[in-house]
Amino acid sequence: MKEGNNMPKRINDTKLRKQQILKSARKVFLEKGFQGATIDDIAKEEGVVRGTILYHYKNKEHLMEAVLEDDKEALAPLLTSLVTQHEIPVIKRIDKMFALCEEYIVNEREETGQYKENAAETRFLLDQMRLKNFYRQAEELAALLEEGAKTGELVAENPMIQAASAMFAVFGITGTDISPKELKTELQIIKEQLLSSCGNDR
Repeated sequence: MKEGNNMPKRINDTKLRKQQILKSARKVFLEKGFQGATIDDIAKEEGVVRGTILYHYKNKEHLMEAVLEDDKEALAPLLTSLVTQHEIPVIKRIDKMFALCEEYIVNEREETGQYKENAAETRFLLDQMRLKNFYRQAEELAALLEEGAKTGELVAENPMIQAASAMFAVFGITGTDISPKELKTELQIIKEQLLSSCGNDR
C-alpha cells in the first residue's frame, strides 16, 4: 500500500526494492508498451520518486532487460529442481516440466488478459519474456533427455535439437487464442511427439 499520493514507499532492503521496481515496471510495460511507458510512469506505479528508479536502473532500456531476466529466473528454481531429482524417472520429470509449462502459460494469460489497448506491443513484450524462458526450458529438457539416454529410458541422439524443437512448438502455441482445454491437448501432443522421437511410445 502506498503511503499517500506523493510519499515514497520506504523499503530499506535494496534487493527487495529492486524486485518491487521490476514488478511495477513489468505491469507498466505490459499496460503501455515499451515505447509508451516512461520512467515517471513506473515511479508513479511504484509510489516512489523518479530518482529512486534511476538509482537502481540507469535507464528504461536497462530496466526492460532486468524485467526480461527476472521473468526468466522465476522458473529457474523449479526447472533446476526437476533436473536434479534423479530418484524420479526421467519420463515422469518430463511430464512435470510440461505441466509446469501449462501452469506458466495459464497464469500469464490471466495476468495479461486485461491489457488490450496496446495489444501489439504487449504481444511483443510477452514474446521476449517467453523466448528467455524458452531457452532455459530447452536447456533443462535437453539435460533430462541426456540423462534418459544414459539410464536407458530414452534414445536421444540429439538431445539439444530434440528439446529445442519441442520447446519451440510450445512457444508457438503460447500466443494463440485457444482454450485451457485445447492448450492441455496441444501440450500433450507435443510431449508425445517428443517422447516418440526418443523411442518411447506411450
